[in-house]
Amino acid sequence: YIVSNSTTLSPSVRPFDIRAMLSEALSKPESIFAGKAESIQLLFDEVSSERVANDVLLWTRLDADDGLNIGYMEYIQSQAIRYFLPDRYDREIRKEIPEKIKKEIPGVKIKQEIPEKGNATEEPPKLIKNTFTPPQWTYWCASLNIDWFLTDPIHDPHHKNGTVYPVMHVKACVTPGVTVALRGSFDPLQVPRLDHDKIISHLRPQGGKICERTGLSVFDPEDTDNDGPEEEVDDGTCFHMVRGGISKIASLRSRTPTSAGMMGVNPDPNQMGSVKRQPKLIPVMWQILKTHFKVSNEDLLATNAYFAEHIYDIAEENARGQCTAGHSCKSSSKDLLQQYVDLKGEMSGGFDIIEGIII
Repeated sequence: YIVSNSTTLSPSVRPFDIRAMLSEALSKPESIFAGKAESIQLLFDEVSSERVANDVLLWTRLDADDGLNIGYMEYIQSQAIRYFLPDRYDREIRKEIPEKIKKEIPGVKIKQEIPEKGNATEEPPKLIKNTFTPPQWTYWCASLNIDWFLTDPIHDPHHKNGTVYPVMHVKACVTPGVTVALRGSFDPLQVPRLDHDKIISHLRPQGGKICERTGLSVFDPEDTDNDGPEEEVDDGTCFHMVRGGISKIASLRSRTPTSAGMMGVNPDPNQMGSVKRQPKLIPVMWQILKTHFKVSNEDLLATNAYFAEHIYDIAEENARGQCTAGHSCKSSSKDLLQQYVDLKGEMSGGFDIIEGIII
């Protein structure tokens, strides 16, 4: 189901509470942007308190100007089964694990290289009991992403479909693909409501206690399916970074004036340096967009051309939304949008922005 993003709405909306969100929509049917109130009522009846109590609910964020790998949701769902419903997962968690692994929790550099049984060349590691208790909730976000930038198809005819650059985060999450999973019986208000750039720094240092989990989801090497997706490493915390399993690249961000935060609308020096050092990355990213995101070159050409024609109007509309209910309110965003609006104003008499309002 697609619903409003509860992390950007007013504090009065209970985050991650599907029944509260549907109830809010039904109380104001005139505010429903798409669909019918009757359909929402059917969904509301379907997710009764009794049924939801036995479910695991996943909330995945996706802004309208971003995209996800077509395999992302399936992968996240499989990992939710792994951590929340281990009895239904197709691999059995080890009852004992090397003591060295346990001592490295929490941390991003954890290694889970379990020696194969019968290896006599190395001294067997000291094993300790691994009691795995599923969490009440947990977060996921993507590590490897593609940024798509606008180009001027008239003055840059060799890049009429825009340009792409890689982006990799280790200590911060990008917004597309941020997922919160929680048990239906757990109070949604007890799940931390975190901005994307605060997820890792808040959760990793606290280990598994904050989400009431224990142990590690670790498996024997001989149980590994070499033909299957790369297994996510479990560091024992309430956060997981998606690094593999879905062609590595998990999300696509369009860096355009449609961005609420107006951050990174131009490639940064690190991105430009990475493609300069590894020029083969560019054709690989274009191919991934086609095969794993189902983005066609025709759509890219049309989108880039549309932006080129309407860039000032789009920026003006974004500026009007700044600082309104449910919208971000950053001075940096207003300043950048003001530059676009000024250019348009020079041709039509002038505009100005005061507290996010064009006058």
